[in-house]
Amino acid sequence: MRTVILGASLLGSLILESTVLEYFKVAGVKPDLLLILVVFNALLHGCYHGAKLGFVFGLVEDVFIGKFIGLNALTKMLTGYLVGMGENKVFKENLLIPVFGLFTATFLNNILYVFLAGLAGVERNLAFYVWDVTLPTALYNACLAPLFYGKFYHSATKGYLRLSRY
Repeated sequence: MRTVILGASLLGSLILESTVLEYFKVAGVKPDLLLILVVFNALLHGCYHGAKLGFVFGLVEDVFIGKFIGLNALTKMLTGYLVGMGENKVFKENLLIPVFGLFTATFLNNILYVFLAGLAGVERNLAFYVWDVTLPTALYNACLAPLFYGKFYHSATKGYLRLSRY
């Protein structure tokens, strides 16, 4: 059931990001719903599950809307892994943890994306990208955390998104 729900969340997020969220841009950016799901999953289930979900979500994102296959897969996998390293070191019930975690993870994910895109030959103005894309996206994602984290937390600890023991 967990796989079905995460797969439906993946498809729903991709559809929302490419359609409805175009009308809900703030400061020219829209939230990265896939990254939000990866960060929540990593916070609650650790680095292995965070990296695995980040790789799958990023790869599907690359196939559907990305220009470079594997770039989002690599950045979201690394972000999920790094966030998941803090799984046992933070109070997951504290609402400030996902807010701060999402802000930091979005910032890290976008910087990794620019760095790896630069290695692939895509040149971007780093200062513009940080001030006009990364920071607004990080703030947008962090502001959405209180709206969705409670439901995700409840489902991940007691509901359908809970890890099976087998």
